[in-house]
Amino acid sequence: MPAFFAIVAGKDEYLVDRDARAFYDKAKAAAGADAEAEVISGAMIRVEDARPIEIQFSESVKTLSMFGGKRVIWLRNFNWVSDSKQAKSLAVKESLENILQVATEASDEVSIIISATPYDGRRKDLTELKKVADEFVVHASAAKGFFDKTDPQADLQEDLAVNHLKSLGVKFERGVPEAIIGRVGQSTRLVLGECEKLATYVGVGGTIKETDVLLLVPTFGEGDFFEPVEALAMRDLKWSLAALDRYFFNEDSSRPLLAALQNRLRLLIQIRCLVDSGDFRVTEAGLPKGQFETASGRHGPTFGSAAKSSANLFSQNSWYISNKVAPMAARYSLAELVDLQLACGACFDAANRGQDEVAVRAMTMRALAVRRSP
Repeated sequence: MPAFFAIVAGKDEYLVDRDARAFYDKAKAAAGADAEAEVISGAMIRVEDARPIEIQFSESVKTLSMFGGKRVIWLRNFNWVSDSKQAKSLAVKESLENILQVATEASDEVSIIISATPYDGRRKDLTELKKVADEFVVHASAAKGFFDKTDPQADLQEDLAVNHLKSLGVKFERGVPEAIIGRVGQSTRLVLGECEKLATYVGVGGTIKETDVLLLVPTFGEGDFFEPVEALAMRDLKWSLAALDRYFFNEDSSRPLLAALQNRLRLLIQIRCLVDSGDFRVTEAGLPKGQFETASGRHGPTFGSAAKSSANLFSQNSWYISNKVAPMAARYSLAELVDLQLACGACFDAANRGQDEVAVRAMTMRALAVRRSP
């Protein structure tokens, strides 16, 4: 067995690389100043790349130092246990088996770190080595949706964003870290990069607002946070029209936007009903702390299954409902929310005729032009 054997895997390249580097530095320190350290790229583009990487790694592990010192080897960016066609090929699987065998049979003068990303959790190639590895870390996949707290990585990303913003010497409104994650939540590296961009924008000592996030941070990957929805929630006509300009500059279809708005409206209608019945006291700051949990205990069974759905208010994250969704319920009556929900359906029909932008703009103008009493 090697002197030290660490495996770090996950879908988030930043987190995997961060932890693997920490183990690499730890192993080098333990091996002493005379140790030889080597980083081998395990990134495979074609199936044909697997064999040369296997040979390079095997030779490095088995080659003894000329001066009798110890060796530290980091097989970095190892993408052989992903869901790609290349990783599933027979040739790559054979080379993978050989690499792992060489790693586990290495001399105790050698320390080995393997960082695997992207990582398919269904693969058992690495998990079989969990018992023999000194360190075995598998990072959860990135959050699946906006403010999805069912995945621990969402909390981890939020903590990293908060700490990074503080280290950059800026202040920020309460919902800024969550808003950033909602835009780029599939990548921790992007989250931290956007924190730096926003900090540069406001300057040291400045305050980052949620509107700054909406203006400056584009939606990446599977981000589903749409600026026009937030502008409509604020009843801000000027911002809403500008947000629609930006949205339709990048998008041809209104369907993703309408789907996001309908999901929000389904929750708002439920909140507004509870406000009108006296169960909620909502202001433009949202719901008072603890009110959501109290109402959940009282009415949760009435709303049905606990499975997460916009049709069930109490299946949502408490912070998200209390601070992000509820404020809109203070600005709209139940009748206005129902009108908006029906208008979304009409916009879907207009989208079938290729009139997406016109229909959404008309809906926004009607919603914000006149206040309708309950």
